[in-house]
Amino acid sequence: MSSAATGRVVWAVGVALTLVLLGLHLRFHAHAGPLWRDEVNSVNVASFPSLGEVFAHSHLESFPAAWTAVEHLWIRAGLGESDRHLRRLGLGIGLATLAMLWWAARRLGVRVPLVTLLLLGSSPTVIIYGDQVRGYGLGALAIAWSVGAMWAFVVRPGALRYASAQAAAVLAAQTYFGNCFLLVAICAAAAACALRRRAHTLVVAVGTIGAVAAGSMLINLPSVRYAMRLSPIEQGQYPLRWYASVLSAALAPGVPLLAAAWAVALALAAVGCALAWRTPDDGAAGSDRERALFVTVALGLGVAGYAAYLAFIQVRTEYWYYLPLMALGALACEVGVALLVARLPHGAVALAIAVVAVALAAVPRVFSTVALRLTNVDVAAAEIARAGRPDDLVVVMPWYCGITFARYYRGQTPWITLPDFDEHRFHLHGEVAEKMRRGNAAIAPELARVERTLAAGGRVWVVGAPVAPKPGESVPTLPPAPEGPEGWRAAPYLTAWELQFGALLRDRGRAISGITLPDVGAVSIHESLPLVLVEG
Repeated sequence: MSSAATGRVVWAVGVALTLVLLGLHLRFHAHAGPLWRDEVNSVNVASFPSLGEVFAHSHLESFPAAWTAVEHLWIRAGLGESDRHLRRLGLGIGLATLAMLWWAARRLGVRVPLVTLLLLGSSPTVIIYGDQVRGYGLGALAIAWSVGAMWAFVVRPGALRYASAQAAAVLAAQTYFGNCFLLVAICAAAAACALRRRAHTLVVAVGTIGAVAAGSMLINLPSVRYAMRLSPIEQGQYPLRWYASVLSAALAPGVPLLAAAWAVALALAAVGCALAWRTPDDGAAGSDRERALFVTVALGLGVAGYAAYLAFIQVRTEYWYYLPLMALGALACEVGVALLVARLPHGAVALAIAVVAVALAAVPRVFSTVALRLTNVDVAAAEIARAGRPDDLVVVMPWYCGITFARYYRGQTPWITLPDFDEHRFHLHGEVAEKMRRGNAAIAPELARVERTLAAGGRVWVVGAPVAPKPGESVPTLPPAPEGPEGWRAAPYLTAWELQFGALLRDRGRAISGITLPDVGAVSIHESLPLVLVEG
């Protein structure tokens, strides 16, 4: 097959796969439904009337300034009037990421990003959590832009390319805190290529890009201080192997073949980079050896830096935490595989056939996985609004699900969370810390209200899964923090309070029954709550 014919085949496969991925994003968009608590928290922060007020409350959000500003401007432009309108922001970022993958790959010398589209674009993690109304998808897009823009600047320095690399770096830093560690790796990779050519002015320019991005983070210092002050509440002992296992599962959840493709692509990319490094060095900018150096240093230091970031924050991570790292990894694999394919007879055709085969086998599983609703709390809220009475009481647990309940509940039955707060719009970890200072007495008012409701013949609706101590076990009590079993960590207190609540329902309730909610299809495990009714 001629090179022109091969190019047409590869191009056709890339376009076809992109169209399939477009359909998968639209499928998730059609099924995602109402916002879940993290999305509601983001929307509530971004909905303040002015950017000044938004930034004043940005410590209540998990992202730096750029994501919050983008969401605020979307809402102020009249595009956030409903859940469907808000979800279009996530969908737009997801589709823009597909376009960015093509752009970045071409900057890296790959005409059609077959490997990246297959590995990253087809991952349910990318489609679901990259398209939710949160900053992770934009953070992954910005990292892809940074990789492509930085390489383009290294190959052919110029004012416009510098501006692109600088803008990408600032956006990456300002969309997700973990991206700062990936940017260090990308800048180091660019500097390594510049040093190889003894282009010291270029090294300084690359360092300036990183320094400006780092300096832009000063605006987020209040949020960082707030997070560091309250971080012990969420921190735990998580070894690096645990983070590695979450990353491994995040690559392609529910699609084992696609997960295996990541491992194969990484191995082939390593071979491709090794072969390119053995090629005689002509010192040319953008040579195969230099491309191999760039992606090897970027990915190697990126993984090491991200591991250091996770070890520092010490929190339980979920799949979406790894989206930017996955974007960097997929592009690095793209380059490495391209270097290998170029050295094999009919390598491009073989790669296209392999991508088609894996895609045909994996896409049906992805198609099923992305048909996911992100919450059912709105359904529970509607049922209580229909059947609840003014003398009943609603208890939402865990407490943070009250953020979602507050958005969707329109009934006459009063409600509280466990523990309860005056404010239910945000993740108020500071309020949790204050409750912990009171130890066992923290939820006495909530328990008293539940007991009064049951004693008066009212009913208690529980949005969540109440659990009581096992037979023979006593109701747990904890001293005021930080004298608890894990110091300032909140988990033991939340567990103890929920067991106290469950024991009260068991001892004071006349009948406890589960309420069957309308079937809304598959619901995310992160916010799929049962509805329980306790008769007084």
